[in-house]
Amino acid sequence: MIGRTIRSHLPYFCVSLAVYGICFAFGAVIVSEKLTIHPTSMAFWPTLAHNFMVGAILMFGGWLTLGVVNTVYLAYNAAMLGAIVKGVMKGYGLHPIITGILPHGITEIMSHLLFCTLGYETWRLLHIVKKRARAEETEPLHIRDVVLLFTAASILLVISALIEATVSHA
Repeated sequence: MIGRTIRSHLPYFCVSLAVYGICFAFGAVIVSEKLTIHPTSMAFWPTLAHNFMVGAILMFGGWLTLGVVNTVYLAYNAAMLGAIVKGVMKGYGLHPIITGILPHGITEIMSHLLFCTLGYETWRLLHIVKKRARAEETEPLHIRDVVLLFTAASILLVISALIEATVSHA
């Protein structure tokens, strides 16, 4: 089941990853000034709620717009993170990035990439219907795959919020 899930969703995940990478780099390139850090304590529940809201926008927004909203929203978030990373590095060096963003950033970004991948489900469903209509291929639609990806993304968000609330600091 995991192998099938990866195979059927890998192209959409790669699109999400490419959008994220390109927009992160763009955000880092356009920033030329130093940014000031305003350290704040991040509590677990508000952080988790915020990150789930981002995930919901990526997933449901993509479903409703055939992948437009999730792509644009992911691009915006990646560009903002790229700009923040570059601006903070210019003012404070690498240390705040390593202690403030990196510990929770890896799991949070991976989760958002998975939610964005799930946002392409209506597009993927249309391709399956189109293939069936043309009798090219009878690719089944597996709801378990969507549930597996959602569960993985959710677990990553919980881990990220725990790390952000307890470990990450600027």
